[in-house]
Amino acid sequence: MSTATDTATFTRDQVEEAVCAGFEMAAEESGVSVDNSDFERTRVRFWELLDLIGTTYTRDQIQTALNAAPDAGARCADDIDNFAVNATLTLLDNPDAAFGDVAEECYGEDADEVAGWLADAR
Repeated sequence: MSTATDTATFTRDQVEEAVCAGFEMAAEESGVSVDNSDFERTRVRFWELLDLIGTTYTRDQIQTALNAAPDAGARCADDIDNFAVNATLTLLDNPDAAFGDVAEECYGEDADEVAGWLADAR
């Protein structure tokens, strides 16, 4: 569960740092390249959506754009995309969060269980 308040705002640099770390965590744990075309398309679409807003963002705006971005293409989001979104939001609130923290906070599961889901989604 997020500890961020509804009034918290984030700069583009803060969001970019969380997005990079979240997608890198998803790639590392799933065994896919962070530079794969699905991730790249999702990140490009995310920034297109966020750039319509301005230069500072609320957590709700970031979450809305992140959730819309993976489904913007011809394919639907999979477990890896969803984990990247959840990891990004967790890292936005807590930049020191590890994979196990994301697994517990977002899925209520231990790290091994979530890692298995990600490996199966490849």
